[in-house]
Amino acid sequence: MDLTPLLAVLALLVAGFPLAFAILRSPFLALLFAPLAAALLSTVAVVLMLVVGGPLLLWIALVLAAGLVCAGWLLRRPGEPVPYGGWRHALLIVLPLLPPCLMIFEPASRWDAHSIWWLHAGYFANGSEYARTAIGSPAFVFSHTDYPPLASAPVAAVWSVVEPDFRTAQLVGALVTVSAVAMLVYLVRRTLARVSAWVAWVLAIAVGLATWSNVLYAVTGGLADALWSAAFAAAAVALLLGADPLRRPLLPLLLLTVAALSKNEGLIAVAGLAVLVTVRGRADLRRAALVWLPVLAGGAWAVLVRVLDAKSDITNGTFADQGAQRVQRFQVTIAAMWDVVGLVLVGAAVVALVGALFLRGRRRAAGLASDGWVWALNGYYLVVLIGTYLTGPNEIEWWLATSVQRVTLPVLLLATVSIAGWVAVALAGDGRAESPAAREPALLAAPRQRTGDWPDPRPPAVPTTTIRRS
Repeated sequence: MDLTPLLAVLALLVAGFPLAFAILRSPFLALLFAPLAAALLSTVAVVLMLVVGGPLLLWIALVLAAGLVCAGWLLRRPGEPVPYGGWRHALLIVLPLLPPCLMIFEPASRWDAHSIWWLHAGYFANGSEYARTAIGSPAFVFSHTDYPPLASAPVAAVWSVVEPDFRTAQLVGALVTVSAVAMLVYLVRRTLARVSAWVAWVLAIAVGLATWSNVLYAVTGGLADALWSAAFAAAAVALLLGADPLRRPLLPLLLLTVAALSKNEGLIAVAGLAVLVTVRGRADLRRAALVWLPVLAGGAWAVLVRVLDAKSDITNGTFADQGAQRVQRFQVTIAAMWDVVGLVLVGAAVVALVGALFLRGRRRAAGLASDGWVWALNGYYLVVLIGTYLTGPNEIEWWLATSVQRVTLPVLLLATVSIAGWVAVALAGDGRAESPAAREPALLAAPRQRTGDWPDPRPPAVPTTTIRRS
């Protein structure tokens, strides 16, 4: 029996756990976030390798050491409690996601996985000179060498230690993507803190399972679409729907960084979200400006690959003609999108309209921000997506047939988030604020522990005593 895939999973968990624990202060949530943390550390190593030079394994070792130092620094700082960090909560997040993950037993045969993400992992694993040459080679234009490295970096890190194997690559990619979906479930549950526990958990799990609705193999097939879409939707939930989104922004910021460094459309979507968060948090622009850090990270990668002469089929191809052809492309694009997400969008819009008319007071009492932020973000991404199909260089029928189900996944997830918010509000009763722990049923109740994902700069409260005069 080949143990390489299992050793790769263990390596991801071990590499990412210290930083994940320092951020979340819950060992159970840290296990869920560890693959994403390992992917972020691997991405930093890949970028440093391309900029400075040398073998990837050297940079992996240096970055892991730096991650341990960063984790120690975070652990020495005070943190605020993170709710839902017990082992029962972690199981409730993970167990419903396991059945669709059985798709992992399908053969590792997806074209995009081999021709893009695993090909990139292969030249990353071979060191800086090989990777730089491959990125700038005209022979590799078909592989989208300008794509960000996060989906390939953890595979390259594993391949730099063990013999390259596509089954191992498939398992590593699936684990990182499931980690992003788990964070989506967790942040939806955390945002619905004032709603009945069972209602909130059911809705959060439903949003997570929606990741499989467009393309069943998206999570386990070695692709990057589900990875960036789930991370992006999770960050959007935390930053646009939470009552105080800038109070604990580290986890959402890292998820935005995952989205921006996973695919080009992820960077564009993150930029739109950054604008909305800046507008929403304009009362405290110093903290709202933090949301632009993931945009800068994605922009830095775009500059780096241009320096290395990477080519993009979108920006370097022959664009569609004006006039009748543009109209025809628009009609075909709208028809294809309607077939994939049209009914979901209409249903979500109806639910949102009814909710806006009758449930706005309950929504405020439930601690949820306006649903308009989610729809503004969804509308922005749809406009960008349609504009790309209209002006892109590829034959439109083939392009839509091979991509529209994958690239519309963020649209579906955001629509699902909107529906979940209004259903939670409708079932929240009078919406009176209660502590989350008070509403957790006995099965889910866990001891309150000192956990946090963002260092609290405030000094601890000084206890006071009352002096009684005699």
